[in-house]
Amino acid sequence: MILVLLVNLILASGKLKQHHLNHQVMFKRENDVVVLNIYNFDAALMRFEVLLVDFYAPWCPHCQRLEPQFAEAAGTLKEQRSKITLAKVDCTKESVLCVKFEVRGYPTLRIFYHDRIFHYHGTRDAKGIVDFMVNHLKEEQEKEKQLQKQNQP
Repeated sequence: MILVLLVNLILASGKLKQHHLNHQVMFKRENDVVVLNIYNFDAALMRFEVLLVDFYAPWCPHCQRLEPQFAEAAGTLKEQRSKITLAKVDCTKESVLCVKFEVRGYPTLRIFYHDRIFHYHGTRDAKGIVDFMVNHLKEEQEKEKQLQKQNQP
């Protein structure tokens, strides 16, 4: 009986530590863009309410053109104190993540919001990124409100 209690206590404390550590992860930023890797990706999903992730390859000319626009959009969203965070994953270093999220070309932009993943379909300039993301978030929040109204007795 005591052994069972000890095992349960050890397992519970491990889960609490893991949960606590996920919220304590420090995220490296480059020009207001969060740098993600296999070690901090899940913590980022827990920490940031809305993530637009750029899955890129440094050698890709399209990615190179997007990078300053993406950074500018990240800065604008930060200034606006938006719930939207821009992040990036280097697929030459983080191939596991890129395979997991079915990245087939570069750059690939994915939106992570409330355990759902969306494809980004906006333009690839700073203003277009900000506008698309703000509108996308508003649409999703409106859908959530409608669902809540439908589910109320």
